[in-house]
Amino acid sequence: MSTVTENTLDPMSVVRDLAALPHRGAATEQEHRAADILEGHLKQLGATVERQAFKTPRTYLTEVWWLIGGLVASLVLLQYISWLGFVLVFFLVDASLTYFDWRVTPISRFPPQVTAQNVIGKAPAEAAQRQGKATHKLILMGHYDSAPVSMLYLPSMVKGFRQSLRINIGLILLSMLVAYLVLRGYLLPWANYLRWALIVYFLAQAVISSIDHWRYGYTNGAADNATGTAVAMATAARLWQNPIPGWDVEVVLTSAEEANMKGALAYYQAHKKELDPKRTFVLNFDNLGAGQIKVITCTGSLSNIRYQNALVDSALETAAHDPQFQDVQPGEWHTGDFDSIWFCRDGVPSLTLSAQDAQGLIPNLHRPTDTLDNVDPKLPVHAVDFAEATVRRLASKPTER
Repeated sequence: MSTVTENTLDPMSVVRDLAALPHRGAATEQEHRAADILEGHLKQLGATVERQAFKTPRTYLTEVWWLIGGLVASLVLLQYISWLGFVLVFFLVDASLTYFDWRVTPISRFPPQVTAQNVIGKAPAEAAQRQGKATHKLILMGHYDSAPVSMLYLPSMVKGFRQSLRINIGLILLSMLVAYLVLRGYLLPWANYLRWALIVYFLAQAVISSIDHWRYGYTNGAADNATGTAVAMATAARLWQNPIPGWDVEVVLTSAEEANMKGALAYYQAHKKELDPKRTFVLNFDNLGAGQIKVITCTGSLSNIRYQNALVDSALETAAHDPQFQDVQPGEWHTGDFDSIWFCRDGVPSLTLSAQDAQGLIPNLHRPTDTLDNVDPKLPVHAVDFAEATVRRLASKPTER
C-alpha cells in the first residue's frame, strides 16, 4: 500500500465538487462544467489531460422512444402500409433485442444527436519515468454524467427489473406475430384486438419510463457516479505517486453512460486496436456511495455476461485474504449494465466495483434522493484502498499473459 502524500487525492473532495452542480446530464452545460472540474483535479496531480468528443443521444429515453414509438406507429399504420409495416416491426423487434442486451444498434445513431465528452488523464511525466518501459496497461474508469430520474428505478420495481424486461421483450416478439396474423387475415377480429392492446401497453410503458424525467429532470448524481469518478481518480493518484514498474495507468472518465454506455463505447472503438487483452486491464467504478462494495462477477439483463479473469481473481483474493476488506463480497447486477461491458465482451480483462445494500440493490439509484447527504464518506476511501490493493496483488503475480 502506498503512503499518503501531498500528491494523493481525497475522493470526497471530488464528490463534493461534482455534487455542487445541480446535475451532470450528458452534453448539457453542467456536463461541460463537470469536465472542467475533473480536468482541474487531474492537472493538479500532474496528469496530461485530453478530451474525447463523441456523438450520442442525450439519454437512453431517446432510444426507448424510437424503439417503442416506432413499434407503435408501425402497428397503428399496419393496415395502410401493409407488408412495409411488417418489415418495420421486424426491424424494431430485432433492434429491441439487440439494445436491451446492451449491444450496439443502429437506433443509437437516430436523431437527435448531441456531443458529449470523455475526460482522459495520462500519467504525469515523473510517474511515467519511474514506471519504466510499459509492459501492461491499466485503465481506471468511471462515468461522471448523472442519470435521468426514472420511476422504473423505484426499489419496488428494480427488484423485478430483469423479469419485467424479459416479459416486455416477449410482448415485443408477440407484436411481430400479431402483425403477421393481421396482414394474413388470420384469427380476426381477435388478432386486431390484441394489436390494439399491445399498442396501448407499449405507450403506457414509454410514459412510465419517462414521466419522472419530465417531472424532475436529472439526478444530482452524488453516488451515481461522482463517487466512481472520484475513486478512479484517487486510485490513479496513488498508483502514479508510487508506480508499479512496467504498468502504465490511465484514467478514463466517461460521459453518456446513462445513454447506454456510449462514452465507454466511444473510447473502446477509438482504442480497441491498442488494447492487447494479454496486457490490458480495465477497472471500472460505479455507484460507491452507500452499502457494501461488491466485486461484480455477472451482469446482463437478457443474456448473462460473466467476468472471469485475472483482475477479478485478484479482487476476490484480496477480499478473502486481507482482513481490511473482509466486508467486500462478490455480487451480480442485472438492471442495466456498466461501462466495462464493451471490454469484457471483447475479451479484455475487466471488472466493475459497485456497492449494494443488504437486498442487493444500489441505494437511491436514478432517484431524486441521489444526493451528497446520502453518501457514506468512508466508502469511497475504502474503495480506493481496495482497488489499489487489488491492482498491486495482480501486478505481483507471476505473469503468463
